[in-house]
Formats: sequence, C-alpha cells, structure tokens
Amino acid sequence: MWALAGAAALAAAIVLRRWMPSDDPALAICWLRRVTHHDCPTCGMTRAAAHLVRGEWAAAVARHPLAIPLAAEAAALWLVAPVAIVRRWRPSGRTARAWLYAHVALLLAVWIVRLFSHA
Repeated sequence: MWALAGAAALAAAIVLRRWMPSDDPALAICWLRRVTHHDCPTCGMTRAAAHLVRGEWAAAVARHPLAIPLAAEAAALWLVAPVAIVRRWRPSGRTARAWLYAHVALLLAVWIVRLFSHA
C-alpha cells in the first residue's frame, strides 16, 4: 500500500505538471461547484496541487491556503510510513478521529472565510 500510494502521488504529480483543471464552474471536477457555481471546502485544491508541482508557491496558496501544509503533511506521512510499518505502529482510533476532525475543522474554517471574503 505504501509503494502504491507513492506511485499514485507520482502519477498525479506528472499529470498535474502538464494539465491544469479549468476555472470554468461548468467544467469543474467538483460536483458542488459544477451545480451551484460555489466552491466546496476543498475547491481549488487540485489546481493548487498543479501549481505546487510546477513550483508556483504563491499561486498554490492563492488557490487554496491549505495546499502547502496538506501537501507537506502527506509527504511527511508517506516518508515515516515505512518506520511505522516496520514497528507495527498504528494510531489509536481516538488519535485518528482527532486528526480527522482537526482537518475537517480547518477546511471548514478556510471555506467560511473564503465564502464571506467573496461576498
């Protein structure tokens, strides 16, 4: 699974290096944006990732402020995963839930700020 995750991330980086998703809501990957023409909490993350793999840091942050921290977190988790696998360490259910809730809270907070800043 670890190697597969790395291969998938590499494949995504190769694709996003060459392709940028459209800004047109009618062509959006996100169904909520396509239907309502309003961003969801993760809208802009794919375009931000495309900017990141091109080294366009400011453009990535402009697309989604959490792009760099979430990409760094994903890379760090992927790098430490082999140690966790060898040591047979898994986070407790409580830790995993807390981590999930923290991410959801951050995404929702950014979403709300972005909604009201464009109003």
